[in-house]
Amino acid sequence: MRCKLFPKQFLAAGLIVVLWGVSPALAAEDTNPFTGDPEAIAEGKSLWAGTGCYACHGQEAGGAVGPDLTDDQWVYRPTDKTIFKAIAKGRKGTTMVGWSTSLTDEQIWKVIAYIRSLYKGDPGKIIW
Repeated sequence: MRCKLFPKQFLAAGLIVVLWGVSPALAAEDTNPFTGDPEAIAEGKSLWAGTGCYACHGQEAGGAVGPDLTDDQWVYRPTDKTIFKAIAKGRKGTTMVGWSTSLTDEQIWKVIAYIRSLYKGDPGKIIW
């Protein structure tokens, strides 16, 4: 009986992921595969500029209309997965729009790698 249930459960989980708009491969990712990668960080910086993230978060992500992304004061726990979801899908109740139609999963991870490279908060509070 367990073998019969697993495929249905797996299919249901996959359907939820597809409807939510995140690729199944991404759903398995909890941490950024590009953290600390200098080439990925450089590409993330270019994507940051090209998509206009700086318009809300400031040129160096220090905050403006949107919050400061370089410190350790976050409303939500700043895990890689949480930040990915915010960039991909946006944040309800804020001006943060989703970028999943403009950026690939890989590009979003590279933007996150760039954001992480700008961190100026307490090193003891790093959770990625």
